[in-house]
Amino acid sequence: MNAPIFSKKLTCVAVLMLAFVASNAAHSALIRSLYVGEATVETAARVDTQAQLRALDEVLFRLTGLSDARVRLGLSSADLGQLIQSRQVVERALVGADGQLEQVLRERVEFDPQAIDQRLAEQGIPRWGRERASVLVWVVIEENFEVQWLQDPMIEEAIRELSRVYGLDLVRPLGDALDLSQLSLADVRGGFLDQVSPGLARYGATVGLMVDLRPDGERWLARAFWRMDGLDGGQGFLSDSPFAGLEATLGALHGVMARRYATDLNDQTLRTTKIRLLGMQDPIQYAEALGYLKSLSMIQSLRLTEATGTALEFEVTLQGDQLADVLSLGQTLDVVQLDATGVLELRLK
Repeated sequence: MNAPIFSKKLTCVAVLMLAFVASNAAHSALIRSLYVGEATVETAARVDTQAQLRALDEVLFRLTGLSDARVRLGLSSADLGQLIQSRQVVERALVGADGQLEQVLRERVEFDPQAIDQRLAEQGIPRWGRERASVLVWVVIEENFEVQWLQDPMIEEAIRELSRVYGLDLVRPLGDALDLSQLSLADVRGGFLDQVSPGLARYGATVGLMVDLRPDGERWLARAFWRMDGLDGGQGFLSDSPFAGLEATLGALHGVMARRYATDLNDQTLRTTKIRLLGMQDPIQYAEALGYLKSLSMIQSLRLTEATGTALEFEVTLQGDQLADVLSLGQTLDVVQLDATGVLELRLK
C-alpha cells in the first residue's frame, strides 16, 4: 500500500487529535442546542408547566417540522419530569409585536435528547438531526412604492431569533458591490433562482432563499422562492407585518427541509459502503475531512483500506442510506461522483 505524501509527518497525529476534540465539542454543543426550547413567562417565582410545554413544542417542531408533534406523541405536563434535564428563567431582549426590542422573561428548558428520540421512534416520527444546511437569505421590501434591500435592524434581530427557534443556519449576505453585481432587486422580486448560485458559492451555503415583501392592502404579502438540492420551490403568505411574513416563510422552509432530510430513528440497519477522499494534500485537509465524516450521526465507523498518493479510500459502516443527501447539506465535502465500482468519491470544498 502506498502511503500518502504526508503519512510520515508526526504533526499529523497532533493535528488529528486537536481536530477531533474541537469537532466533538462543537457537535456536542449543537446537539444540545437542538433540544433546548424557550417560552415567555410572567414571573420566575413559580414553575410554569404551560411555558415548559411551549418550549417542548419548539424543540419538537425544530426536530420534526410538525406543528402538532406533541399531540402525535401524546405528551402532556405529566410527562415533563421524564423529559426535562434542566431549566432556568433568563431575561432576553426580543423584538415585540410593535417592532421594538423589549425585555422579557423566558423559561429556558433543556430536554433529554435520548428520551425525546425514544418517543419519536416509538411513534415512527422521523427526526431531522444535527446535519443542517446553511440557508442564504436574500430579502427585498417595498415601502412607499420604493423597492430596496431589507436593512431594518429590528427585523434582522428577529431573524437571528428565528434562526435559533427553527435550528436553521441563516446566512445574510453582505450586500456589497460583489453581491450586487451578481444579483439584483428585480431578481429577488421575480424569483430568478439561477442568480443565487454565485452567492451560495461565496458564502458556503447550500440552500438559497429569496423573499419579496410588499404591501397588500392593509396587510403584507411575503413571496418566497427557494432552491434546495437543485430543486426549486416557493410559497406566498399574507401577514400583518413584514416580520410575520418572514416568520411564516422560514417556518414553511423549515418544514420542507425537515421532510426532506429527517431520518427514521427505527431504521437500525447497518450498511457497508466505500468512500474515496480525493486531493488530500496535507494533514490539515485530512483532519478536516475525516473529522467532519466522523461527526456525522449516520456514520458508525470508518476504516482506512487504501491510500494512493493524495487519494484515501475508506470502508464505512452506515446507519441508513442517505449519505450523499447528508453530505449535500454540509459545507465541507463535495460529492464528485459514484464511480463504476460503487465507491463514492468526495473532495474538500
